[in-house]
Amino acid sequence: MENTDTNNADSILPDKPDTAKIIIDTASVFKKDQLEDYKKNVINKGDQDSFIRLVVHYGNLSNYEGQYKYALIMANKYNNGDGCNIVFMSIIAMNNNNDFNINYLATLNKKEKTEALKYLEKGAKLNDIDCMSMLAEIYRNGIGVEKDVRKADKLKKKIEEM
Repeated sequence: MENTDTNNADSILPDKPDTAKIIIDTASVFKKDQLEDYKKNVINKGDQDSFIRLVVHYGNLSNYEGQYKYALIMANKYNNGDGCNIVFMSIIAMNNNNDFNINYLATLNKKEKTEALKYLEKGAKLNDIDCMSMLAEIYRNGIGVEKDVRKADKLKKKIEEM
């Protein structure tokens, strides 16, 4: 039996689970020309909205290399904290079968780990809360680095003061 109560947004789907499947695929949401515009806006203007749309698009495709490319531009050319955060996450994911988990930082070789932490620290200096939070977690738990609760507490305090 179908639910016909159209006053409730949740009720417009049939009650049958096999017919209620909805898959949101950003590859079909963003047209090719839109994606090209977002890419140009990131490269030429450092446009934050375009960058976030690209992150969502590539993230839904588990394409960390795509994210990485535009995150590097945002981090290096425009000193963008979100860009630094995505570079960090992409480095970890690209070296772990496109799977991000902060604990995988400890599995990276020295060169990759140093590069990932460089961007996380840069983002923290740019007052990016996500970068500061992850860096605090890394120091507090000694994930791939020597445990340093004092550094973690200092970052936490800085976040609280923002």
